[in-house]
Amino acid sequence: MKKTLILQAPAKINVGLWVKSKRPDGYHDLASIMQTISLADIITINESTEHGIRITCDHPLVPTDSTNLVHRAATLFLDQMSIVPALTIHIEKKIPVAAGLAGGSTDAAAVLTGLARLYDKSLSPADLMKMGSLIGSDVPFVIHGGLAVAEGRGEKLSFHEPPRPPLVVVIAIPSGVGVSTKWAYENYHPGNNEAKERTFNMLLDAYRARNLDVLRKLVFNDLESVTLHRYPEVLRIKERLAATEEGVVLMSGSGPSVFGLFADKRSAMKAVRTLDGLPVDVFIEHTAKKHF
Repeated sequence: MKKTLILQAPAKINVGLWVKSKRPDGYHDLASIMQTISLADIITINESTEHGIRITCDHPLVPTDSTNLVHRAATLFLDQMSIVPALTIHIEKKIPVAAGLAGGSTDAAAVLTGLARLYDKSLSPADLMKMGSLIGSDVPFVIHGGLAVAEGRGEKLSFHEPPRPPLVVVIAIPSGVGVSTKWAYENYHPGNNEAKERTFNMLLDAYRARNLDVLRKLVFNDLESVTLHRYPEVLRIKERLAATEEGVVLMSGSGPSVFGLFADKRSAMKAVRTLDGLPVDVFIEHTAKKHF
C-alpha cells in the first residue's frame, strides 16, 4: 500500500537583521534573530507507481520543475538514501510567494523531514539540518523551527526558547509587490557595524522577555534601507502598523512583508485597522515553538 504524508511548513520572520560585509563566495556575513510563526504551507507527499519526482502547486507563480527547492530537497534525500524516486509532492501555498518569509526554504525543509518519516530513516534533526544546508541558508533553521540567532551566511545557528506566552504576529504584504532577495543584497551598502553590534546583542533578551517597549527602540533590519527606498508602499504599511505605538514593526528579510509583534489580539487588531484602504494582504498569526 502506497503511503501519504501531510505536513505543515511554517513561515519565518527576522526579528532583527544585521548585514555585515560581503564574503569571497558572494554571500554576506549576517546576524539575525529568526522566529517561526503559525502561518504555514501544507505539503502532501505521496508515494507513486511512476518513476520520478512530480511537483504540483496551487499557486501559478511557483515553479514545479527541478528549479523548485522542494524538488532539489527530494532529489538530495533520495540520492543520499539510495532510494529510487517515485513520488508526487503537492504544495498548497498559504505563505505568500517572494515575500521574505522563507516560503521556498520551509517547503524544502518539510520535504526532508517528511521523507525521513515516510521511508522510516533514523535521521536526527542535526542530520536533516546538515542535509538542508546543501539546499539553502534558511533550510536548517526551519527544519528545527522556534527561535534562533543565525550567523555566518545564516548556517551558524544557536537556538533559544521563544517568548512565552506567544506573541501575536500581524503580517502585512502589499498587493502586487515582489522583492528579489538577490537584488536587495546586491544593492545594500554596510553601515556602522560597531554600533550595530552593541544594539544587536541586546535584541534577543528584550525579545524573549516580551519587552516590546525596549525592543521597539532596538530592532532594525539593514535591508530596509534598500527595499523601503525602492518600494514606498512597503514603507507606508510599516508606518501605518507602527502608528498605534503598541507593537514592534519591522520588514521581514528583504521584504516586501512587514510584520508587527503585539502582546495580545486587541492591540494587534487595533493596528490592523490602520491599514484600511491600502491594497494589502493581512495575516494574523502567532510565534511558534520548535518542531523537535
